[in-house]
Amino acid sequence: MYHRQKRIFLWILIGTGSISFTSCGRDAALYQESIGASSEGLQSGADEKPEQKGTGSGDGEETAPGEVPQLPETASELTGFVPEGWEILDSVELDFNEDGIPDYIGVLQAAMIDKGGYQAYQDDPRILFAAAGDGAGGYRLDFQDINLIRTRGEGGVFGDPYEPLTAEGTSFTTHAYGGSAWRWAEDYTYTCRGGTWRLTSSETIYGYGSYVTSYSRNDWDAGMGIRKERSSEFSDMEKNWENGEDWDSVKYDLEYELSLDEPMTLEQAGKRWWLAIDRVTDWEVASVTCAAGVELSEEKAKRPDEAYLEYCDEDCTLYSFSEEDSGLYYLAMYRWEDRVLSVLAQDRGAIDYPEIYKGKIYYATDIVENVRYKIWQDGKEQTAEEEDTVGVRLNRMSPDGTGKETVFEYRYPEEGQETRENRIPYLSLIYEICGDEIIAEVYIGDEPHPFYRMNVDGSGVKKIGQVPMAEE
Repeated sequence: MYHRQKRIFLWILIGTGSISFTSCGRDAALYQESIGASSEGLQSGADEKPEQKGTGSGDGEETAPGEVPQLPETASELTGFVPEGWEILDSVELDFNEDGIPDYIGVLQAAMIDKGGYQAYQDDPRILFAAAGDGAGGYRLDFQDINLIRTRGEGGVFGDPYEPLTAEGTSFTTHAYGGSAWRWAEDYTYTCRGGTWRLTSSETIYGYGSYVTSYSRNDWDAGMGIRKERSSEFSDMEKNWENGEDWDSVKYDLEYELSLDEPMTLEQAGKRWWLAIDRVTDWEVASVTCAAGVELSEEKAKRPDEAYLEYCDEDCTLYSFSEEDSGLYYLAMYRWEDRVLSVLAQDRGAIDYPEIYKGKIYYATDIVENVRYKIWQDGKEQTAEEEDTVGVRLNRMSPDGTGKETVFEYRYPEEGQETRENRIPYLSLIYEICGDEIIAEVYIGDEPHPFYRMNVDGSGVKKIGQVPMAEE
């Protein structure tokens, strides 16, 4: 599962969406040197820019509704970290610094409030924190993060997705489960080594009820990830259901491994978690710029708080939008540090799934062309020409919008005649970049979806399979 877990149709099916970091072990540097950004930006809960629901003063004063306070640096007991109006949702004991003194990982949530005579939950961000025992009965705050724990409203129709923490050795694992008929589950393990917390493993599952259609596991200690895919078309699923209820034994259509990049720190994981952008409250735009070749007036550039944000990291968020008058699609970047909104690319076809990998922005576009179709009108066969998506393309460019190049392209097969008799099915390109490789899936309506493996520059393309698999 990748790129927001195959977002093409699943957003409709899953309610609040699926589960993913914006990278599978992304390099910490990313592209800072390219745009001159600092590590400030999407917050872990204690800094001030940009403003999030996580900018409390930490001085013990009562915070205004909707604010998430900074926890105190020390406390005489675990409950001493609980601000007024908050409560401990969960905690687990471990010894993460290996000094023989019990430590704790905890989760805080805003307490219920009175609304017209009844108690109501608040959907403020939940605070994940670590408290190290000092050997004298007190505790020291090791970290706090407001991004990595889903809120009560981030579980879809299923409800509150939170499941209890678990711990072993110097590691703890967060768990969540949600969706509706289409369900997902996620487990993320963080390990403290040498005083630094890192994301060391993850496991995510997606499927219809208990029937798994996508499985993903990352082991950063081993440097390897595993992906398993089954068709999510009901016609294909029903064939497997007819064979009994032992669905775990049903063979996957495609299984493959991929190399992982260096593990993220816990702080990086929080800032790259796709729901982190929902914690941001201040979207002030200081200025708007357009890259060379982009023709768009400043007032028509959609602001980030008005758009669907598709990617975030320590330095920026990326998103696409369309402009009604021109009919064009645009790719934009909003930088946290200087609050500059840059429109970097425009295209005739829809722009999807932007992300940054090792100093380059990657994004998918539809290939839109005029297509001639045979149609029946007034009882006669006629010809009509219309714009349609005939293929998909993966592009990359520098963070300033220069150096655009095509990495991969797929065109739906021609019918061998100038005028098509059949409509071109819905096409979409979903991809994952990891370990200096790209895995690209071409979604082709209800037809088999081919998967390709290639280098990050598009060289060495090789088809690795399809979903559903070809019948033997």
